[in-house]
Amino acid sequence: MPGLELPAATPPLEVWPYTIETLQRLLAEKSVADPRVVEDKLHTAYFEEYFNKLGAQTVLVENHYIDHDFLEDHAAYYVRCFEEYRRTCTRLHFFNIQFSEQDIHALINREVGPLDDKSLRKAYLGFVVVKPLPETIVGRTCLRTYPTHTAPRSYPITRRYEANPFGLRLRVHTLAFEEQDQVAAACATSALWTVFQGTGVLFHHAILSPVEITRAADRLAPIGTRTLPSEGLNDIQMANAVRSVGLEPLLLEAEDMHVLKSTLYGYLRGRVPVLLGAELIFDKPLFATTEGREGTIGKHAVAVTGYSLGHAAPVGYGPSGLLLRSSRIDKVYAHDDQIGPFARMGCEDTHFTTSWEEHDTLGNVIPVDAYPTVLLIPLYHKIRIPYSTVHDALIPFDIYVEQMRMQGLLPGMKRLEWDLYLSTVTDFKREIRAGGLPSEYKRKLLLQSMPRFLWRATAILDDRPALDLLFDATDIEQGRFFLRAVDYGLPLGAMLPAVAPAALAAPAFHREKDWRYLDQILRWFAAQTDPSLSPGP
Repeated sequence: MPGLELPAATPPLEVWPYTIETLQRLLAEKSVADPRVVEDKLHTAYFEEYFNKLGAQTVLVENHYIDHDFLEDHAAYYVRCFEEYRRTCTRLHFFNIQFSEQDIHALINREVGPLDDKSLRKAYLGFVVVKPLPETIVGRTCLRTYPTHTAPRSYPITRRYEANPFGLRLRVHTLAFEEQDQVAAACATSALWTVFQGTGVLFHHAILSPVEITRAADRLAPIGTRTLPSEGLNDIQMANAVRSVGLEPLLLEAEDMHVLKSTLYGYLRGRVPVLLGAELIFDKPLFATTEGREGTIGKHAVAVTGYSLGHAAPVGYGPSGLLLRSSRIDKVYAHDDQIGPFARMGCEDTHFTTSWEEHDTLGNVIPVDAYPTVLLIPLYHKIRIPYSTVHDALIPFDIYVEQMRMQGLLPGMKRLEWDLYLSTVTDFKREIRAGGLPSEYKRKLLLQSMPRFLWRATAILDDRPALDLLFDATDIEQGRFFLRAVDYGLPLGAMLPAVAPAALAAPAFHREKDWRYLDQILRWFAAQTDPSLSPGP
């Protein structure tokens, strides 16, 4: 019977040289999937490229593995099926060195051999859990990220995962991925599961299993609906799931690509993963019989987990030409349950390119694009100031500095590029402590009481920080949420305290749009030479 336990004669471990054919065979043998199902999966093509980039050479098979998340799904759903689906999984461990089964047995028995614990840990690439199901077989997957030293990639939300097969202590820094289990979860459930893998460590909440997320999302569903919806979650259900772990959902429409990229960057750099909802659309071939040139696969949700700053220069935004570092983004990386972890999504003017594929009647591949519709950002309840508010507060200050530059008050200075992102006081002070600021100035910064979460806007000149503007992310928008500036010793920091009082006294100043934001910042600079101009409590 397909779902019964693996044969009793199955050894606890196996070792195989890695090839994509070996991986396909293991995925089919250790699940109950038909080999043709495994071959047709987009995951297979993705894993082939991924493991080639990581240099995989050996697979260590851990049979009879009990996975917590699948055990929860099994208890909630599969144990009630007539078909006897087994509750144990198989875990595949990958390494970028070659070794044999005899070598690993010698290491386990602490015998002299070519392997040692240190070299095995160094070569570890991570693991893939294989679920004993007929289709959705890729379970919890924790794989080393693509190398970052060869490309401008950034994966700010990785955390440490430990694996201890047969007493071996292995670890990998990554963010867990899992394929959508279509009968017990939706694609948004898988995306939320990945998101919670990141926020659980950052905000210290319980990390739910997929079936627990689905139940939390469906808690307020109308009577008569299924308790385990597999067709997708709406915005309200996703928000319910976020609130179930003690976080607050920030839901934003995703229309303008500049706003989308800058918002993603602002939270991702602060180690907050973001759920992106999109419509998957492809071009129909010329000979399509249906009306229209576009076809749609439907709505989809992914967890955005990284980005690439691949553009050489920032692009100005809006009438003021604000330069944000986030405008350099040429790709984002997402855990797409139908593709794999850290899947590339290229940034175009109105949409993202994806690794999804459709085929026409001749078998030709048709690329699929993702048109963003919504962002869902799970936040600690004390993070009250959203990215958009700080972005809007930065614009008038940038205009003011640019006017000084154009008037020749800052000779030789280029236009500022701003790096705007969420941070914590711990990260900020660690960076200050390790930096080269004068000792007394550094001491004052380190001893100053600050809120746990900050918005940090760093002015960049020639790839060096010139100035920091710090905003209290835990304040209310009606409050005076600008905290202070940090001067890195360039002329800009010295000039602002001298010119701020005159700017505040100018009759036209208070007629400027968003003057209250600029007022807070300039009053802080003015108070450095005249305390009577302090913004006060």
